[in-house]
Amino acid sequence: MRMETRFFNGGYCRQLLALVDRRSWRCVRFHAVFLAIKHPTKGWIVIDTGYGNRFVAATRRWPYRLYRYATPATMNGTTGATLTRTGIDAAQVQHVVITHFHADHVGGLSDFPNAQIHYHADAWRSLERLTPFRQVHAAFLPVLIPNGLADRSHRIEQSEFELSSRLPFLLHDLFNDGSVQLISLPGHAPGHLGVLLETTDKSLLYATDAFWNWAQIGGSVDLLAPVLRFQWDGPAYQNTIRQLRDVARTERYQILACHAPETQAFVATADSTPR
Repeated sequence: MRMETRFFNGGYCRQLLALVDRRSWRCVRFHAVFLAIKHPTKGWIVIDTGYGNRFVAATRRWPYRLYRYATPATMNGTTGATLTRTGIDAAQVQHVVITHFHADHVGGLSDFPNAQIHYHADAWRSLERLTPFRQVHAAFLPVLIPNGLADRSHRIEQSEFELSSRLPFLLHDLFNDGSVQLISLPGHAPGHLGVLLETTDKSLLYATDAFWNWAQIGGSVDLLAPVLRFQWDGPAYQNTIRQLRDVARTERYQILACHAPETQAFVATADSTPR
């Protein structure tokens, strides 16, 4: 099933590129990309929500202010307003997929009051039990989570993911029609997910935050040790990277990631070009 897929920027943070490519000692923008997918029967499905416009307020109190210092972020307005500019009404969106609960992926959740929220059960379960300091270390800002989220959540248990015959990952067919297949990509965050979609040419493997720069995949560049220590599960992260490199070598999939600069080419054409 081939569906129109649009890419949007939901704000950005600035960090040293050398943290992921080991060679470029300059600060660059790491955009918080989110997606909208037009399903033939379920309408627009949103994948992640960017920073939204509540990050500053969410990091006003201690210790959450530390997040603001570690990743200085710039907002791009509300997620709903970004979608409205391209004719998508956030209030009409019935399904939102959260790939993980880092602030740059859930900041706009409050803009979707009528949507069912789909996510890996471990993603929420692991973070809500942490102390505030450990939540900051895990890039989680609980104030960004709308009240009543539990009442409209679809928590996907690990047991609901199945082995794939095509990929070295576990998959979950969200709507049981092959349109949106969630990929278990462990390591970066608890319950971290990617998305497998059929697009106009190759299948799109959207790896979310499994990597941040193509050098990690195509150039086999490993993260610096301090950055690796900030991943939820370092060994699992490294294994996911190795598996993505294997998939890339098959040349059967278009592999993109949220913060990777290569994805910006798709954001630039999101308003006019179906993909």
